[in-house]
Amino acid sequence: MYVGIVQLTLVIAHSHSLKDKRMVIRRIKDRVRERVGVVVNEVGEQDSWQRGELGCAVTSADRVKALALLDEVVRVAQSASDGQIVAVAKDVLTFEVASEPIEVSDRTGSGDKAGADETWIPDAWRDDAE
Repeated sequence: MYVGIVQLTLVIAHSHSLKDKRMVIRRIKDRVRERVGVVVNEVGEQDSWQRGELGCAVTSADRVKALALLDEVVRVAQSASDGQIVAVAKDVLTFEVASEPIEVSDRTGSGDKAGADETWIPDAWRDDAE
């Protein structure tokens, strides 16, 4: 499996408040979600009026498809931002599961530590520790 990540850096020169900035960010996020079907989130520069950082992650069984999807995200975001994107960083990583799958617990509905072995529970939390 491949995981693709893209980070977009924006400069919003005409913004005079966080409200102005949020309007630009929302337009980009909505357009990418509508046209590409992936979610973009603000990942940095939240308190700056004239700068923004957006991030997106995708997964695919094919590296070329992951890169193509990231390219489409960048293209749609650039068209929605009216040229305010000044930097793009993207990468595709290989994700391999090194261990066996964890059994999902019927008791908790999760596949975490609460699965088969309960030795991780502190003694103070146990029912029989009175």
